[in-house]
Amino acid sequence: MLVYCKFMTNSYTRWLIPVLVAAGFAGCQSDPGQQAQAPIVASHKTIVDLEKSFASASREHGAKAAFLEFLDEESIVLQPGPTWGRAAWTVNEALPGALDWLPDRAQVSAAGDLGFASGPWILEPRDPEGRRVEGRYVTVWKKGTAGWRVLFDGGFGRKPAGAWEARSREPAMGPFACERGPAVPPGELQLLDLAVSGIQGGETHQQRMLARLDADAWLFHGPTVEGAGESAAREVALAALPVALQYWPMGAGIASSGDLGYSYGLSAPEPGASADASYVHIWCRHGGDWRLALQLRTGLPSG
Repeated sequence: MLVYCKFMTNSYTRWLIPVLVAAGFAGCQSDPGQQAQAPIVASHKTIVDLEKSFASASREHGAKAAFLEFLDEESIVLQPGPTWGRAAWTVNEALPGALDWLPDRAQVSAAGDLGFASGPWILEPRDPEGRRVEGRYVTVWKKGTAGWRVLFDGGFGRKPAGAWEARSREPAMGPFACERGPAVPPGELQLLDLAVSGIQGGETHQQRMLARLDADAWLFHGPTVEGAGESAAREVALAALPVALQYWPMGAGIASSGDLGYSYGLSAPEPGASADASYVHIWCRHGGDWRLALQLRTGLPSG
């Protein structure tokens, strides 16, 4: 069964307590909709097809209606900080244009109960005088008794710079070589977020991140929609971040096959500083250990 864990409060510090609870991770629960379910058959194309249906609903009925149709009851979205998805889209006003997107990579777990997709998006204004915006998104999907639903969605935008026009029509299917592993509490991924934070043992955030990255990892730090996928580009992207950057994880989930997971939260320039960005991490078990396969960061409004 898919296991997940969330700690949402009005304080960015109180949820650290359950993250650090030993062994049991009492705040983490199994999804009751998965407990008695038969084995699931799914492929990476399943996630791509879901994304296309989701985007089609957005084009035909508007983004608000589409998100309320596909978001899980327990979903989290970045707006730009983590917040409850359905509540956020319920109170959001309709977007002043047509929102469309297309995945350029997608992956599903070996158990077929968790998957993710990422790609470029575009907002085309209805008003000819309106502002066109493009960006990058990451969506996490889960399979329950009611079918596939969006468990997490986040991204960032920028002024158009050709990313949408250059989008790939053939997404990479299963770009990461994830391996099955034991069922573990999702708090394990939140602890990894903390482990690469700050300066520990003389190692900077960049050094510990480079040691944790998957060989095929991608970093998407707003406003760079194209991302950093080559080793040298990843080093440059990480070098641009604060040397003592601190992650504050707020939730996570792991597939029942133990091969694929995600974590999300806030980050600050250093321990004790105010949060200035939010993030999502996609984790892949490889070589018997968790590797960071994808990171997306988006800044928070200053002040």
